[in-house]
Amino acid sequence: MKRFLLLCFTLILLVSVCSCQGNYSEMSLNDPISLPEDGVITEALLEKIKSENAIAIFTGESNGLSYEWKIFGSGIDDAHDIDLSLSLQALENGIGVIFEKEQTLDFPILLSITLHTKWTALGATAYSNGIAISSVSITNDQTTILHLPITGRIANCIILPDEQSTEEHSAGTNRPSSDGGTTNQDPYLTDSVPAGKPLPVEPENQEINKGKTYTCTFSIECSTILDNLSALVPDKLELVPANGILLAPTTVTFYEGESVFDVLQRVCKENNIHLEFSWTPIYNSAFIEGIHNLYEGDCGTLSGWMYRVDGWYPNYGCSRYQLADGEVVEWRYSCDLGNDIGREGSW
Repeated sequence: MKRFLLLCFTLILLVSVCSCQGNYSEMSLNDPISLPEDGVITEALLEKIKSENAIAIFTGESNGLSYEWKIFGSGIDDAHDIDLSLSLQALENGIGVIFEKEQTLDFPILLSITLHTKWTALGATAYSNGIAISSVSITNDQTTILHLPITGRIANCIILPDEQSTEEHSAGTNRPSSDGGTTNQDPYLTDSVPAGKPLPVEPENQEINKGKTYTCTFSIECSTILDNLSALVPDKLELVPANGILLAPTTVTFYEGESVFDVLQRVCKENNIHLEFSWTPIYNSAFIEGIHNLYEGDCGTLSGWMYRVDGWYPNYGCSRYQLADGEVVEWRYSCDLGNDIGREGSW
């Protein structure tokens, strides 16, 4: 009798194990998956994500805030059970992230948190015990989504928006600024430039002084794609970094009179980042078609590359924007004509 019961128990166990394995093999990774109640992503499921070279999305909610974990199959080397349970706390000026279990990961993952409010900051930073541990990218539409990349140790942290500089920059006397008085388009279909913002400098009038150098901050990122993976051309999945960052904010040197386009070309060449562009005579400017082999239209009909300088999206091409000392230049991939990366108003 005992032998019979033992045999039955063994058969039930085998059926259970086979059933679980079958569920994993049949599970589709194309759609978001609810995070298990215990928050554990098993080794078997990670192996499936790895074997399919997929980007798996696990969704959850804490204290009224929704979040997503994104796991990239291309980054998994050693699969093992991981606990992604967490608690989110809305603070007066930021977001607190408390993990059920602090642990060390062998592969990068991304935590995306959707807020109920819209942050105006250009970016954010995660702090643990008062020490900055990671940059956090921000995508905006009606609300703000924070993208926190985690590599190595999972640690409790507070995410705070970065302070925005209100300093006005100038490039000496060579760069004109708008007084806001012009209402008509210029010959290259550029609408009125807001007061205080630099007017375009035509490439044929560009005067570069290699005897004088300045510095600016440059970055390139495509984190909005992580919010729109279903719209991405499948062949481009492997090109998207786990944190959406192609070039972290980097201080670069440029010559007086150079344009954003001039520096972009040099930065991409120095960092082995693919860049493709074309000349658009009607706008008298270069048009950026693709960076890192991510092109216009690769993530929806309204997707493409845009640039922002000190929080402003210029309404003219990057080869007409003359850089000033200390400016912060961000190249960002948008999936919604700029509406998802903080661009407001008409051009």
